[in-house]
Amino acid sequence: MKIYSLIALPILLCSMSSGASIHQIDWQDIQKWFSQPVSLGPWKHQQTGANSDILHSLINPSPRYGGGVLLFRPSNKPCFVSVPHQFHDKYTLTIGRALFDTHCNVLVHNTHHRHSESLDSSPMDYSKRADGLHVAAVKAFHKAYPNGLIFQLHGFNSKKRKTPQGKKADFILSQGRSYNAKLAKLQSCLMTLSQHTYIYQKEVFELGGTKNVLHKVGLAPHRFIHIEISKPMRKRLKSHPVSMEQFNLCLSYSA
Repeated sequence: MKIYSLIALPILLCSMSSGASIHQIDWQDIQKWFSQPVSLGPWKHQQTGANSDILHSLINPSPRYGGGVLLFRPSNKPCFVSVPHQFHDKYTLTIGRALFDTHCNVLVHNTHHRHSESLDSSPMDYSKRADGLHVAAVKAFHKAYPNGLIFQLHGFNSKKRKTPQGKKADFILSQGRSYNAKLAKLQSCLMTLSQHTYIYQKEVFELGGTKNVLHKVGLAPHRFIHIEISKPMRKRLKSHPVSMEQFNLCLSYSA
């Protein structure tokens, strides 16, 4: 009996380790999680708040499966905030968190630099990684709220832009290779913050995010809005509450 136990235990541990190594989170996991939040593998569930202001979190600080954090506040309106480069694009998480806290019900952000080493064959860059928490959450959100908008926030360096329009831009808005009235509406609103608010494929032809992984996951046309923000504007939004409030209202209004 003792010999059997000694043999069986390593086999069991090996089987458990093997099963864990091949498990990857998918959109069906997140779809279930929205209605019944629990821990999912390396992503640990936390709940704070009460009554009408409950906040659910899924947190994986390790690089396993790309890491990441998902926040869900059921009482907010259905819109999704994606912050894929919080370390490289300074202040984007601060801006995204403000939008989530005041309006949107879902936020996902990275926990590792986009150039950090990956434990698997997928890049750590959330704008390129085709599996893991970010893409799974976007797809689950789109299934739950087909008309909901997905806002992804980026930062750029004006000095590295190739065109005069790109160099003076504060916001570059894109829905990919085409755009609709919602983006024009968002542009009009953001121009109250800066007249240098441009639409990709209309006034500017760089930083459109057309190779972003979210264009490849089956979203309905124009649901994904890619927002590039200049460094001076990011600093302004972070430092001036009135500007941040206007930014949030513009995005909420368009959603």
